[in-house]
Amino acid sequence: MAEFSRYEIYMILNQPRPLWLSGIDLSGSDLRGANLEDATLIGANLNKTNLTGANLAGANLGGCHLEGAILVGADLKHARMRGTTLLGADMREAVLIEADMVEANLSETNLVGANLASVDLTNANLTNADLSGANATDYKLSRAKSLIGAILPDGTIHD
Repeated sequence: MAEFSRYEIYMILNQPRPLWLSGIDLSGSDLRGANLEDATLIGANLNKTNLTGANLAGANLGGCHLEGAILVGADLKHARMRGTTLLGADMREAVLIEADMVEANLSETNLVGANLASVDLTNANLTNADLSGANATDYKLSRAKSLIGAILPDGTIHD
């Protein structure tokens, strides 16, 4: 659980931009609609954080922990997410255009309807992920380390 009170989180998120929040523990926080555009969150703990509709465009989330996080409809355009752990995250309809997700762990992640245009999934783990309706090309998906059990954009299950 986050170490900060609601008021402290409000104050943190309303500092002058860009925000530098590397290593911060905001796990379990309610950050729905938060503006974290271009924020640096390297190695931050955002496990089980609600980021529904949040603006994370251009944010650096490298090595960040987002296990079980809710990112429904979040804007992650151009986000740097190398080595980020998103195990079991809910990323339905998230916008990930040109996001760098090299070596990200997306196991069991819900990516239904996500916009994955030009996303880099090189060596990403998509084991048991649900990509139904996502606009990911076969080429981009073929660069992933694992697609075992993943539901592909056309609804077929990869074996």
